[in-house]
Amino acid sequence: MKEKMIENPLVSARIITYNHASYIRECLEGVFMQETNFPFEVVIGEDCSTDETRVICEEYKAKYPDRVNLLASGKNIGAQENAKRTREACRGKYIALCEGDDYWTDPLKLQKQVDFLEGNSAYAMCFHNSSVKFEHEPDREPELFKEYAKDTYEITDLFGKWLVPTASVMFRRNLIVDYPEWLRRAVVGDTPFFILLASHGKLKLLPGVMSVYRRHRQGTTNFLNGYRYWERMIELYTSIDRHFDYRYKKEIYPVLEWFHYKLTRVAIENRDYKKYREYAKLCFKLNKDLLFQYRYFGMFIVSISPVNFYIYYKLKS
Repeated sequence: MKEKMIENPLVSARIITYNHASYIRECLEGVFMQETNFPFEVVIGEDCSTDETRVICEEYKAKYPDRVNLLASGKNIGAQENAKRTREACRGKYIALCEGDDYWTDPLKLQKQVDFLEGNSAYAMCFHNSSVKFEHEPDREPELFKEYAKDTYEITDLFGKWLVPTASVMFRRNLIVDYPEWLRRAVVGDTPFFILLASHGKLKLLPGVMSVYRRHRQGTTNFLNGYRYWERMIELYTSIDRHFDYRYKKEIYPVLEWFHYKLTRVAIENRDYKKYREYAKLCFKLNKDLLFQYRYFGMFIVSISPVNFYIYYKLKS
């Protein structure tokens, strides 16, 4: 007989996980230590891991059958699709995010965030600072995710910035019902999703450090490099610009300039002169000052031979 889930949870803790066998137990323990005066559910999106992640998730499902909704994939569907289907399975008025390799450290985290959102309807979401743990550098001291200059943020603060640690977020579930196609295709999903939320209200930074963000060799951020990454970031921010009918072009345009510049850097580091000339032309159209600032005047000489260009570049450097 299937166990009946708790009725009317106020909060859904959304956990997405893939190959997190070394970490998922600590993540789930951080969830179940929460002390609240309201019911909450735990929705886990397990994306067909090749390690013991699913076994551990099933253990917690058996331990908390009325509180855990385990979504287990028959095949790997990818991070963005897993995040989407897990969010859509959440029933709470509020959704709190955590990924399987991060964890919460304050047992009152959910209570503090609910108390704030219940009393401040102008805010779409709230978040807090996190501690960064360097998993493969055991002698390195943890660091703060960020030193924040203020405690209230708006949509224009988010473009091109990694401002919010994912495991710190709680937001109002009803604000986003339809997910645009560009978000499904996004090379990174968290900040674009927060941008969508911020179009519905302000973001509040709560005091304190209430979660840990792990940096490790298998983490997503370790794969964010190369031509395709920057090309996809350009695609993403071009789509965001279009989504908002170009209202935020003043903020988004410099971000696109920087992404094009990063493409020229990748090309020159790889001595790929064909791509270099292609991206340099694009970058020149956007912002010649950016190239002068970083002493890449040679980027304007895009018609000379690769050998002569390389000699020129080395002389200018």
